Amino acid sequence: MQNHIFDITNTRDFLQHFLTNWRTKSISPEMVEKLKENSKSDPYAAYGYGRWLSLVNPDGKSIRKAELLLTWAGSNGVQDANAALARMYYEGRIEADEAMPQMHAFMLDSAYKLGSELAQYQTLENLIYGEYGVRKDPALAADILRKHLEKNPESDPIYYDLLGRALESSDTESAEKAYISSLERGNTESYFSLANFYRTQREESRACAIAEEGARLGAVNCRRFKAAMECDDFLALSPEERTILHQEIDEGLDYAIARHDGFACYLKGALLFLGHLGYSENHEEALRPLSRGCELGKANCFWLKAYIQHIHGDNLSDEMKSSAQDIARACLQAARLGDREGFTLEQVARGYVTGLLSKYEKEIERLWLKEYLAANPEEDDTKDCAAVTLVYPQGFYYAMDVEEGEDDLDLEALSSRTEARGYDVVHYSPILNRITKTLALDKESCHLAMLVDKDGLMRDLPDNMVGTLVYGQGQEIRGTVVFVLEDDNTYRLMPMKGLQRIYMFLQMLGAATGDLMRQPSSEELEAIGMEDSGGFEEYDDPDILDDESGQEQEIEEDMVAVDTSREEEPRELVVPVAEVKEGINNCNLCIDTLIVTLPDSREFWFESTDDLILELGIKSTIEKNITRHGGYMIDEWQYVDTRQIPIDIRSHIHFKFTDEQ
Repeated sequence: MQNHIFDITNTRDFLQHFLTNWRTKSISPEMVEKLKENSKSDPYAAYGYGRWLSLVNPDGKSIRKAELLLTWAGSNGVQDANAALARMYYEGRIEADEAMPQMHAFMLDSAYKLGSELAQYQTLENLIYGEYGVRKDPALAADILRKHLEKNPESDPIYYDLLGRALESSDTESAEKAYISSLERGNTESYFSLANFYRTQREESRACAIAEEGARLGAVNCRRFKAAMECDDFLALSPEERTILHQEIDEGLDYAIARHDGFACYLKGALLFLGHLGYSENHEEALRPLSRGCELGKANCFWLKAYIQHIHGDNLSDEMKSSAQDIARACLQAARLGDREGFTLEQVARGYVTGLLSKYEKEIERLWLKEYLAANPEEDDTKDCAAVTLVYPQGFYYAMDVEEGEDDLDLEALSSRTEARGYDVVHYSPILNRITKTLALDKESCHLAMLVDKDGLMRDLPDNMVGTLVYGQGQEIRGTVVFVLEDDNTYRLMPMKGLQRIYMFLQMLGAATGDLMRQPSSEELEAIGMEDSGGFEEYDDPDILDDESGQEQEIEEDMVAVDTSREEEPRELVVPVAEVKEGINNCNLCIDTLIVTLPDSREFWFESTDDLILELGIKSTIEKNITRHGGYMIDEWQYVDTRQIPIDIRSHIHFKFTDEQ
């Protein structure tokens, strides 16, 4: 911590104290008070105090005050204030509550041209990491920094640290030298950079030694360095060693959190969420540091807090619960701050489709829908898939493969499948329009349409709740509905192409209808004349979802990975009825299929799957299995897995007869 009080001037001697986030956050309380006292009359004091407020947010409500102070300072010639304010515009942490990348680019560029060192520093950071709308180019950043340091070898040591980060992926030897040069010139921030560099080089002992030295000399982020270790390495220690190390990690995290370290908030929240490194799994306690991390503007904290409240909301106290709208809003803020996790972007897309984020529709359409699509890339060998989606009145869906020829869809064949007397086409509804934009269909001159049985009312067909919700015009839709694409110009009807797109459509349609849709049971598939393979199973879980996005992380964010993706391969287990409970305990019903063999005995004849599940007394065992593997029940037979995909119990439990008596 900078324990001294320094003069408030219009020179670099004053401005350098605010050049990096860590420097700003480590200003002494006495200096903060001095800046506050002078902020009404001195634009440089207003800049210093406003920048500190924007990064520390001491009461959780200081962002608006920071914006006002920085705006006033910037308008009175403090160009560093404009650079700091530009970043707040990009992140949407302003009174307007809107991300403004164009305003950020304009303000940063203007401040840069007028000599702002903070703007120059931020621009170099953006080049290294590819952040804030700048294309990643660490080689260019390294070239600029080398030339600058050759001409000015005694310049601020933070530029040697920045050079090390620019070179890490291309020239490890030079990167190490740059970090050491930064340390030799008194920059304690580089202890963490060098320690993290050694960790990436798999030199764990050197990494820990450097981090320990940095911690002794006051580097806050070094105090939580060990909190990012692998849990397997921790468990390999003796119980006594684990106890000592856990205490060190816990004290280090609390120390860093007290000093406004947003990433320490994320690490502690993640460790409590996972129950790693000696922490007991406690979702309620995990939310406390994560909430503070959100106040500090840490993207990781926004997404993990939202994830816990979304998945485990029913088990949280009223104080810690959050509404679906607030969860979607938190994910939107995480995206603004640079998070590109699939969960985050899917919640933003869901919030857009359902109208939960109606205030931010233009921003989402302009920025985040394309990010959602980019986070779900499609492999070339899946793009030829073509299907229409049938949703039955009973609530289950079937994505039916079709062959697209030169002519329109074969509506006669579709009618035959659904026993319809012909179709009316719903060309437009608010939900259809939102899903169209979410999937970028409008960019391809087509839109989502819904086919409805012409005589549904006349024939008194069953209500189709999904169809009624999509139509949204106060009139019931009856019978089976079919979702297709329609050409904007010719009104030609087409199937939806691409496995990933079909999967995303099902996700958005489910969100828009309150997740009413579900997979069919084997009996329901048989009733509609479909095989118990392909179809909905293929479109429900494309393999490409297992791919991880290549999101780049800042060097200081050597994070504990919170893995919400599915790493296990689906299995098919076969057990005799006498061992059914043991079989349930040995599988993961969120992904595995359990086949129970029954003797060809009269007591089991003519029993349905649900009757057998109830009579064998295994329903509660099944539900415990689902909860244990991250899912939860949403009605009597349906549950969702960790990806929020609705699944029916009866689609993962099958019964078959054997010849044994």
